Order: sequence, then C-alpha cells, then structure tokens
Amino acid sequence: MTSLLAAGAGTSALGPMSATAVSVILIVLIIYGIWGKGKKKLARGPAQAVGFFAELAFLRADNWPHDLGTAIQDVPRQIAANPDLGGIGMTAVVVILLVLSAFAPIVPFTGVLWGMFTAAAMTAAQGSAWRAIISVATAGLSLVGA
Repeated sequence: MTSLLAAGAGTSALGPMSATAVSVILIVLIIYGIWGKGKKKLARGPAQAVGFFAELAFLRADNWPHDLGTAIQDVPRQIAANPDLGGIGMTAVVVILLVLSAFAPIVPFTGVLWGMFTAAAMTAAQGSAWRAIISVATAGLSLVGA
C-alpha cells in the first residue's frame, strides 16, 4: 500500500485546513480582489463565485466566521418571511437573487454580495433542489479540507 492509500489520506487535496482557514483566505481574496492595488482584480462572475463559496465556508466554520455566515443568512430569511411581501418564501428569494445576478448591473463588490446572499438563501431553503446545488458546492470545499 502506498502512502497515498494510507488511512486518512485523500481527505484533503491541500492537506489539513479548517473551514475557518478557508474563510480567512476567501476574505483576503475578496478584499484584495475588490479594493487591492495589484495587477489582478475580481471580475463580475468570479466575484459572485468567490462570494458564494465564502458564504458556504463561513457556515461550515467555527467561531466568528460562522457568526458572519449566520448574519448573512438572516438577510434572505427575513426577506422570505416578511409579511409586507406576503411571505414569499425562500424559493422566491433564491430565484430573485439569480435574476439579479444575471441581469442587474454588477460590480465586483455587489457580485460578492449577490453570491453570498444566493448561497445563504440556497442553504436556508431546506428540502429543495437548491440543497443539491449546495451539496455539490460543499463537496468542492471538502476537497480543500473545509
């Protein structure tokens, strides 16, 4: 048996890394990808993807990143349950966020926000097809140990 097939090997493509570490890495990427003075900046689509995965990492993390993820998740939950909107439900919130992501004018900052809110809404939509998307996305996080 090779070392690659040893017990416990293969649980992370990059070695041991917690969801909190992935959260911090994604926060640094967001800050420097939006406001940094370097050669590279986040474009609209990648900004949404980074926000999406950042929210999933926040929700899987411990301590303050989890609290941040929960606070972000409360926004779509409040919208879904708002009686002034007629209690539209989480599925409608997800679809609205997807429409905004596709058609609203987006700069990297709002792209990150739409990505975070979309991941939060999909995660909060219990027992739906959105959970399948979240399962696939979190499998990607599992590859890095989060």
